[in-house]
Amino acid sequence: MNLLTRTALLASSLLAPIALASNVALEESFKAFSHCDERFFLSLHRNSAAWSKHVPLDSLKDVSWIPVQDRAYGQSASVPLRHTPQVAGVKLLAYFDKSVDLDVLGNYLFWGFVVEGSPDEVAGKLRPLIHRSEHLLPVSGLHARGEVRKGAQWEVVAAPPGDAPGRTRLERIFILEPDEGSQGKRTRVTCSLQGAVDAEVLAEFRPDIAAADHPEGFEQ
Repeated sequence: MNLLTRTALLASSLLAPIALASNVALEESFKAFSHCDERFFLSLHRNSAAWSKHVPLDSLKDVSWIPVQDRAYGQSASVPLRHTPQVAGVKLLAYFDKSVDLDVLGNYLFWGFVVEGSPDEVAGKLRPLIHRSEHLLPVSGLHARGEVRKGAQWEVVAAPPGDAPGRTRLERIFILEPDEGSQGKRTRVTCSLQGAVDAEVLAEFRPDIAAADHPEGFEQ
């Protein structure tokens, strides 16, 4: 074995634990993300060293987040991930964070990842990392877990209600659906809060969003 080969093997053996630690950190954050609440942003902060290799991060106190240019507009609400990190063998391509106020129909926030693979493929690989994965059900080419807020608890529902939640019902949806225009080659893994989303809800579940940045109509 020549010197060059020995050097390469040594470098590989030294880097392997670092790569493993980074992958564990990413998977921990994905598990937190699948709750669709503040846990993701707390985990991003704890694992900022791993995530900062792939995306920009902003931080405040014990919370970190992936900033987007504008939550209201198309591509400006999305950030590509550098070096194509993987979680449970699924390649993460981009992160998005969007919001829309539909007045009496309710307020809607969507955040998550565009990943490589079809919804069925992605669901199969990510299921061990997904909170309440037993409630992630296939529905018309996608996979979804629906929850409705009842007092201080989230009640799992067999399927998201068909009507708009308005400003009286708070829903939380975790969904894997085909990314538009990808011919089934990419999937959007999305968390959503929808309906009765006000300042109190945002403070609890989306601590990354400063009060000054709440879209119009979020205040009670």
